[in-house]
Amino acid sequence: MKKLILFAFILWVSSGLTGCARNPVTGKRQVVLVSENQEIAMGRESDPQVREEYGVAENPPLQNYVDGMGRKLVRVSHRPNLAWHFTVVDSPVVNAFAIPGGYVYLTRGILAYLGNEAELAGVMSHEIGHVTARHSVRQITRQELAEIGLGVGSVLSPTFGQFGNLAESGAGVLFLRFSRDDEREADRLGVEYAARAAFDPRQVSNFFDLLGRLSAANDRQTIPGWLSTHPDPPQRVEATRMLAEHWISMLGLTEERMVVNREPFLKAIDGIVFGNNPREGFTEASRFYHPELQFQIDFPAKWRVDNTRAAVFAIEPERNAQLQLTVARVQPGTGAEDYIRGLAARGSTPQDVQSVRIHGYNAVLATYVTQAQGGAVAVRAGFIEYRNQIFQIIGITRDLRRYGGQIDETIRSFDNVTDERILRVQPDRLRIYTAEEGDTLVAIAKRLANPRVTADDLAVLNRAATEQPITAGRFLKIVEKGY
Repeated sequence: MKKLILFAFILWVSSGLTGCARNPVTGKRQVVLVSENQEIAMGRESDPQVREEYGVAENPPLQNYVDGMGRKLVRVSHRPNLAWHFTVVDSPVVNAFAIPGGYVYLTRGILAYLGNEAELAGVMSHEIGHVTARHSVRQITRQELAEIGLGVGSVLSPTFGQFGNLAESGAGVLFLRFSRDDEREADRLGVEYAARAAFDPRQVSNFFDLLGRLSAANDRQTIPGWLSTHPDPPQRVEATRMLAEHWISMLGLTEERMVVNREPFLKAIDGIVFGNNPREGFTEASRFYHPELQFQIDFPAKWRVDNTRAAVFAIEPERNAQLQLTVARVQPGTGAEDYIRGLAARGSTPQDVQSVRIHGYNAVLATYVTQAQGGAVAVRAGFIEYRNQIFQIIGITRDLRRYGGQIDETIRSFDNVTDERILRVQPDRLRIYTAEEGDTLVAIAKRLANPRVTADDLAVLNRAATEQPITAGRFLKIVEKGY
């Protein structure tokens, strides 16, 4: 799973500091470059960046529930004295990750697909295991870090990177690709910690069954690319089942002593946002709407639009041109002309500047040219004063003659939203439904009439067949249509 750590807090590696420490899990001594105090500091400084990048799910009862689960698990871990932190982040992707120092994150997406507390315990214990075994620290020591680009286009143009929030906040984030051995060790620790905390460790393998199902469906909107570096789900299912039986025998656990807790878990996730949240932006045809920020913009037809918390991207099908929309970080009262003068002071001097009005709002258009590998790159930028902020729309291409018109049309399409249907849009939500006599998932999906969730989707959520009769009174996950 994705493991994040801020680049700014590993610069000390170049200082040549080395040390020898005993691994908390294996007990073996190993050469590492990071002391425990440094590890904790890295996590403490990185946590605000992670929270900003992903957002935190606004659900205090759920946050408290997950935190309480984490507390039970870390008490039986190899590092119970760390100041642990557990956070549900606002992402639809099925994912969980940890950063050094005791910071563990679960997406609302992964919570939607889990089936009970024992499965949750296994996922959380896996991430706790990455921290207790100091996998991030070992990766830093091995110097196996791979830097992530600042966003589409910024790799091509240093000038482009001057503009967006990604260059100022999320740009410093690196992803650690753990080895399969690290992942297997985290799996082993996940089963061990779940068992020691009296959760049924056999449930851990159920989630790997689900990962295999999602992977087979190739649902890239739901499951991230980390499966490519993890052991294959079928192998993990077999391995974790064997480990579960080992720990049940080792600890003398009985059926009565092992916790599964399906219904309490389902009640805890009842009402969480499911899938993408349209309040944070969505696309209809080629028009992108943002209900919270109350703007709309038309991207070129057939360009792929990607929406993140920090920016909206649009990419030409052949990747010959790219657009990025962000909100500039400026002092209150800063105008568009003041802003580009500030950029010029930082080395981004435009070739031409034009003051215009776009749908009644003050704006400045500017063109920049910079040299990058392969030749000149043109940047066409629009800075629009809107709702006491500066919205910046940046287009980058090597062929301004061909794509400049489309970039300009996009910039000039920026406008406020007045359609109440857009302004009041609400997300889909996961709901817990009590099955009635004769229910099937096909019949339930038909009644829900949610175009984004099919009977097959409900089958994955509930680990059931679409036509399988459902026992009356059984709790099921359904998805209530929001828009």
